[in-house]
Amino acid sequence: MPSIYVKPRLRDAKKPDQGVLLVRRESNGKPITEKGAHVELTPYIRRRLRDGDLVKANAPAKPSRAKAAAKSTASAADAGEQEA
Repeated sequence: MPSIYVKPRLRDAKKPDQGVLLVRRESNGKPITEKGAHVELTPYIRRRLRDGDLVKANAPAKPSRAKAAAKSTASAADAGEQEA
């Protein structure tokens, strides 16, 4: 079954500080976080999308391995300089 990335919608678009709706996963009952989640496209998820409780979103970009390695190397070098 295909999967998609979804986020719960805001409770009130005019008052974003009120947070998002509490939409639970069908499989285990745990809520989908504000950041979103990959979920299987089941009839339950389709209903939540149709009703407006969930919205399709772009998954956050994963940092590339080269950038992550360079970042960890740079932070290790900075830590070495601070100790000296």
